[in-house]
Amino acid sequence: VITRNYSGPALLAAGVIAILLGFSGTLADIIGSIPTAVSGGLAIYLFGAIGMQGVALMLAEKVNLFDPKQLAIGAVILIVGIGGHMGYPGGFIPIPLLQAVFPQGWPAIATGAVAGILLNTLFLVFPPPVRATVDA
Repeated sequence: VITRNYSGPALLAAGVIAILLGFSGTLADIIGSIPTAVSGGLAIYLFGAIGMQGVALMLAEKVNLFDPKQLAIGAVILIVGIGGHMGYPGGFIPIPLLQAVFPQGWPAIATGAVAGILLNTLFLVFPPPVRATVDA
């Protein structure tokens, strides 16, 4: 979003590099030395930019947010992702399922995304009944 580089190989390479750098204790110490106000400001900008890109994409693709199904999916993603991130320490929702994988809890942003995907799948598997319209 920030670099405007949407190349798949470049994003894949950046992801691999980020994972490898995650194993560096020195890098963790450097990042830990950044003042909370600075990292918080960066987080606000980053998540805001990602959110606005999502809104722009929905507008460009003409997603009907007045459709209750689409509205429900978007609402679940926003509330679980943002609410969970803000409402729980460290942004981890204390869900006891899969504690071996997520000992601190489930990451709220990822949980919101997965909840949206599951809800969309549920709506695809069980479509709502078609309402008959009466012409006057």
